[in-house]
Amino acid sequence: MDKTYGVLKQQWMSELTPYYGAQETEALLRRVLDFRRSWSSLDLMLNQKELVSPSDQKWFALVLEDLAKLKPVQYVLGETYFYGHRFAVTTDVLIPRPETEDLVDWIVTQEASCHGLQILDIGTGSGSIAISLKLGLSDPKVTAWDVSEAALIVAKSNAKDLSAEVFFVLQNVLTADLEDPVWDIIVSNPPYVCVSEQAEMRPHVLDHEPGLALFVSDSDPLQFYQKIAEIGQKSLVAKGRLYFEINAAFGPETVTLLSEMGYRNVTLKNDTFGKPRMICAVKV
Repeated sequence: MDKTYGVLKQQWMSELTPYYGAQETEALLRRVLDFRRSWSSLDLMLNQKELVSPSDQKWFALVLEDLAKLKPVQYVLGETYFYGHRFAVTTDVLIPRPETEDLVDWIVTQEASCHGLQILDIGTGSGSIAISLKLGLSDPKVTAWDVSEAALIVAKSNAKDLSAEVFFVLQNVLTADLEDPVWDIIVSNPPYVCVSEQAEMRPHVLDHEPGLALFVSDSDPLQFYQKIAEIGQKSLVAKGRLYFEINAAFGPETVTLLSEMGYRNVTLKNDTFGKPRMICAVKV
């Protein structure tokens, strides 16, 4: 059956607006059209009477079906953009967030004058932090850990696609035991969402993103920060830096934890949305 792009738009607005609202549905359509046809909103307006090819009809129908199931568009298309680079994403990794871009930008800005930094990224997921730091700093030596073999496959593929040399290691941070002071920087965006916060989260996240990378026990919400800080005390060089993305609800608690563990110049910083989301701490 012949279908024009004008009819396609009407169908999308009709079927997806109940789930996403009109504004977000239009944004999803624009993104999908840009992915498939490299079309802007103006292109769609000018080509509403153009027929959708049979192969494109099938493709758009499958995408529409996935989006109606509230599958994030990044997983549907298999990609997202982070810090100016395209990253492949699958349901084995978290979708990189804008607030994590803020963390990367903070590190790149603060460490711009340093050359050849030894950096460890803990819980790398898609590799977005590790790869962005490799590409954004002056010849750093970057190692990235993750507990998930599937996540490391995605991260390695992204590093290869972006020509970023990163050393990836399968490692559970909670069982890691490093001694030698080798790292100038340890950075992590660990699991920090309390299980009790699930009720406030959108189905897009709960039903599709990996819980292993998201959730932490309500009884020990700072578990990963304490463990990574312990690793840092042993394996950061003198004046080495810890950088964390944190749960905005535990900003003061995380600052206190790091201060009591002997770190100095513990700095809590807001993200673009005004939430206390990032911390830097210096080993004495």
